[in-house]
Amino acid sequence: MDDPPLTVWINLKQAAYRNGFGKGLDQAHVDQGWYRLRSTTTPFQVHVAASGVNGPWLLAYTEPRIAADLLPGTAYLGPRPAQTGLMLNSLSDLAAALLQIYHLVTEALKPSAYQEFLDQTQSLPDTTEAERVAIVRTAQGIFRRHLDTYWNQACAITGMRDRELLRASHIKPWTASNDYERVDVYNGLLLSALWDAAFDQGLVSFSDDGHLLVSMKLSDRAIAVLTDGRPVTVPISAGHAPYLNDHRLRHGFAALDS
Repeated sequence: MDDPPLTVWINLKQAAYRNGFGKGLDQAHVDQGWYRLRSTTTPFQVHVAASGVNGPWLLAYTEPRIAADLLPGTAYLGPRPAQTGLMLNSLSDLAAALLQIYHLVTEALKPSAYQEFLDQTQSLPDTTEAERVAIVRTAQGIFRRHLDTYWNQACAITGMRDRELLRASHIKPWTASNDYERVDVYNGLLLSALWDAAFDQGLVSFSDDGHLLVSMKLSDRAIAVLTDGRPVTVPISAGHAPYLNDHRLRHGFAALDS
């Protein structure tokens, strides 16, 4: 997409400023025709482009919790810098979509770890190995912080609170996940070191309602040490389900809901 004319940026600045995305509008951040818009009150960001001076306008964002049908416009499936794309016929429709997104991410939805990751890494270079390691560490720090909050800084199974013994365990492996999944709080369990090792090696898993599933590879002694002879369940939500399904399939468990 070609770089848009100045008139597009002037119109877009006004719509962004009035509808929650007024951060850094003194300078346009544009890549291949897509402007990046940020908010002063939330790390959430969106990308906007225009087919012409008078539109249609294109809006792209990555947040699975915001369904496209909640916003004005129609689906845009062309090349875009984010997961969800919309086409809006007028600047007023774009403004309405921006305002609706802003209200959702500041009032209805908990802060997104992915948007926090974007906000912290957008301007970081990634040309050297050291720079890429810095980005990975940023992602891992965000993931751990959000897991700590979600699980109230305690092991999801035992309730243990000794931080040195707790691990931020990905359900779907880091190497198999995209950037969103790598920091998604639902792709993680906060586990004590022993439970983390068992889960990471696929010796245990969980059903969609949180019941423990045990691999045939795990010894009776190990099961006794892990469970202390008690039934084990984890209080999980619907957001964990696709990740747990991936874990079960990856490690040879039946893909059961219970």
